[in-house]
Amino acid sequence: MNKLTKSLIATATGTALLIGGGGTLAAWNSGAFASLAATISAGDLSLSAPEPGKWSNSTGETINLDEYRVAPGDILLYETTVDLTAKGDNLHGEITLDPTSISPANPGKPEDVALATRLLKSAAIAVNGRSEAVFTASPGTQQIRVSTTISWPDEELPALDNTAMQGSVILSGLTFTATQTIPSSD
Repeated sequence: MNKLTKSLIATATGTALLIGGGGTLAAWNSGAFASLAATISAGDLSLSAPEPGKWSNSTGETINLDEYRVAPGDILLYETTVDLTAKGDNLHGEITLDPTSISPANPGKPEDVALATRLLKSAAIAVNGRSEAVFTASPGTQQIRVSTTISWPDEELPALDNTAMQGSVILSGLTFTATQTIPSSD
């Protein structure tokens, strides 16, 4: 092979490698650091109950759950104070009742399941006396009054209530949850 052919093949191969490999033939480039030196930190969201709350019935009488026998039409109220730590810019959230807090004493007994279902269906929560259980973060720890109302509605269809006769539920594990909510952009 002559020198001219060899140099044409070498030039073509080099050009193909430059173009195929992302290299350039005559372009310059440069970069610039466009950020201020800064560090961001994640916030915090926690909820704790420093002391147990109290249970009362619709007349306001404090009750002992182990001795109280609930019947259709009864209303039970649980009140406690929780400590909410919510650190974060633009941090919003809500406090809810964990649905597993009202559970059948024996999941294998139909009357226990029926009673738990009836009571859970009616459970309502209030925060600081308001039915809207939302919060906005503020510095430090906030003490929040939380109450849960659990009622056994007095239905016109007794058959619904009859299935829960002699049922037992566990309310000692009543748990509240603080969950972040993302505000709508509307």
